Amino acid sequence: MNIPMLRRTALVLPFFSLAFAGCVDRGGWRPAAQLEPHALTSEQTLAAAHIDPAAWPADGWWRAFGDPQLDTLVNEALATNPSLEIAQARLRAAQGQAIAAGAARLPQTALDGEVTRQRYPVNGLYPPPYAGNYFTDGRLALDFSYDLDFWGRNRALSSAARAGVDAAEADQAAARLALAVAVTRAYIQLDLSYALLDVASDNLKQQTTILELTQQRVGAGLENTARVKQSESMLALTRAGVASVQANIELARNQIAALVAAGPDRGQTLTRPRLTAPADIALPSALPADLLGRRPDVAAARAQVQAAGHGVSAAEAAFYPNVNLMAFAGLQSIGLSQLFEASDRIIGAGPALSLPVFNRGQLRGALQGRQAQLDASVGQYNQTLLDAVHDVADVVANWRGLERESSEQQIALDAAQRSYDLTSDRYRAGLDNYLSVLSSQNQVLLAQGLRAELQARRLSFSVDLVRALGGGYVPVARRT
Repeated sequence: MNIPMLRRTALVLPFFSLAFAGCVDRGGWRPAAQLEPHALTSEQTLAAAHIDPAAWPADGWWRAFGDPQLDTLVNEALATNPSLEIAQARLRAAQGQAIAAGAARLPQTALDGEVTRQRYPVNGLYPPPYAGNYFTDGRLALDFSYDLDFWGRNRALSSAARAGVDAAEADQAAARLALAVAVTRAYIQLDLSYALLDVASDNLKQQTTILELTQQRVGAGLENTARVKQSESMLALTRAGVASVQANIELARNQIAALVAAGPDRGQTLTRPRLTAPADIALPSALPADLLGRRPDVAAARAQVQAAGHGVSAAEAAFYPNVNLMAFAGLQSIGLSQLFEASDRIIGAGPALSLPVFNRGQLRGALQGRQAQLDASVGQYNQTLLDAVHDVADVVANWRGLERESSEQQIALDAAQRSYDLTSDRYRAGLDNYLSVLSSQNQVLLAQGLRAELQARRLSFSVDLVRALGGGYVPVARRT
């Protein structure tokens, strides 16, 4: 090995370090500021919520609804949905990039073999009998190289790649959460459609009863035939309403089948949901600070900021000289028959120095691109964190409004049902008219439909809270 050359390189390198110190052209750029969770005050907004330190959702949160059929559907979706396969492929790609970036920091060794058939020039380096004739050259050597990475470029790229793996893992968790939420919401919609079908079916029974009663009154001379036609019209409209709700049930079945990556026939096997809605909601005590580690989308955005920051460091390190140690050992000869003779062995070593002198415009452009990527990542992170905090606040506001609305709705339903019962009795007794019956009946149906919708909203808001709190996400670093 060329030891004196290595020593001279070690002596010259400090000179280059001083010469290139401060040569990074940042263009006056300053990185964007990241939002801090403690700056997003929410104490007053969340003051009315019940606080429970153990209120973070757990993995498998959908089981709290008490419906085994829903459990099966979510598990099927998480096992087969193509969106998760895409997320898993992205994670593997990020892991591959991290392996490659980490390997760049290690010594590189390759076994190279070459065979070349060529004609040597008459006036070249080689005398006769080589000059002017064809010979086959052979080379078999172990080539070694090692980037000293004085300025940490490879180290920064490796750190950026590892942060990219963290982001991909969090993105995969976010995809799992989004899929579980989508299946659960579709299942809640199926449950609502069945409840509205009950209301429509009750309406159909009542309209049929009213038609029969009206026909009896016309036969007794107590009502005119126009009332019969009105009742027949209402009965037909009610049948149309039943058909519409039944179609909604079929659509919900198809949507669920698609989410579990199955054919439409999978939806036909579903029985009526049996969901249990929570009586109240509770919030953890460490909001919004703990959202950083609990929401996969926030964790992914933060990892992207870290990756972009390391990318800027790598782009800055590219402005400085690069030293690469190179060595080789092997065999080389003109004529393959002599390739493995001891006299044909070759060995050598030395440094390779790269000075970025005439490509600084290219380096400035690359650095500016990295800076812009960091600013964009910070902006995305800030927006994701804002959305996460406001998601929780929205759930609390919606839930409190739902409680007040549900209380008033129950009062309205009880009053409407009592009014309908009294009006029906008076109509049978000939003390009230048909329009009064229709009016009171409509109030009952409206109240029953609203009750079903409020129940579905209660279920949906509880799912919204699970999503807002991260759905039981635990970063890989904490799991291990």
